[in-house]
Amino acid sequence: MEPVTTTIIVVPAIVMGSVAIAAAATLVVGLPKAVNEYQIIFSKLKNHLSNKVTLEIDEFDGNLKNEIYEAAEIYLKHHQSFKNPKIINVSKSAEGKNFIENPLVHNQKMKDFYYGHKFKWVWLKLKCVDHPKQVTAVQTAEMKSFNLTFRKEDEDYVKNTYLPNIMAEAKNLKG
Repeated sequence: MEPVTTTIIVVPAIVMGSVAIAAAATLVVGLPKAVNEYQIIFSKLKNHLSNKVTLEIDEFDGNLKNEIYEAAEIYLKHHQSFKNPKIINVSKSAEGKNFIENPLVHNQKMKDFYYGHKFKWVWLKLKCVDHPKQVTAVQTAEMKSFNLTFRKEDEDYVKNTYLPNIMAEAKNLKG
């Protein structure tokens, strides 16, 4: 009778071991989903609690050229912290004799520090097509803008000091 008793004790141990392995496998398989859900929640919470503001400065305001955009482009092209970019946009027209270098590249992030304030610039360019089957020069257009990101508490400083300074510097650089 002892072998029967031993067998009865061993069978529950094997079953319990199998159940434990199955439970662990289920936990491991379910882990990526749980981690992904926590990442999504964390990302939403981070964006909600963010102290950053982004100004979008479009090239045109309706049909009129946006002076702030124009000034930002001049300022950023000539600013010391952008003098050694990793990428340089180069062009040459048929009439021109020399290459024209532009240190600004679309989607490149640029940082500016102005009297202890930190600003992040991104130059965006989007191609817009009115109708996907009829693409002509008239129907294809570009939308350019700068995104200027900064701390929320610096918003008044940006509007009253930083942007007016950029306008003044651009005017001096333009001549």
